[in-house]
Amino acid sequence: MNEANNKQINWDTITCLIVDDDKFSRTFVKTALYQIGIKNTKEASSAQEAAEILRGFKINVVLLDQQMPEGSGLELAKGIKEGKIGDNPDLPIIMVTIDTKEKTVMEAKEIGIHEYLVKPISPLALKKRICTAFGIKERV
Repeated sequence: MNEANNKQINWDTITCLIVDDDKFSRTFVKTALYQIGIKNTKEASSAQEAAEILRGFKINVVLLDQQMPEGSGLELAKGIKEGKIGDNPDLPIIMVTIDTKEKTVMEAKEIGIHEYLVKPISPLALKKRICTAFGIKERV
């Protein structure tokens, strides 16, 4: 029996960082997270703001938009994975974007982004991706 299948997520203890330059998108994602039981969220409207939050708070998962005015989501993810931003290179990152270009998806995989979710998202799809990013097989 795979150990990951027995792990449970305590949704109340998860802190999620939502990084998106669009306020409406951040609100939409925050609402979806709330619906699946994640109530602790931080929001950043830029890669720089996200980097500051990652340095100051314990974040369990990052939901990251690709297209932002001051530095792309991929650049931020690369900084996290290389240990240049925050102190957890293994931090689960889920790309939440409208960018479906194969080049972007492949680059995200190479960097080590755990999951890729295309907007618009549903709470159910988000829950599945978060479970997968944590290595948990959740019965949804």
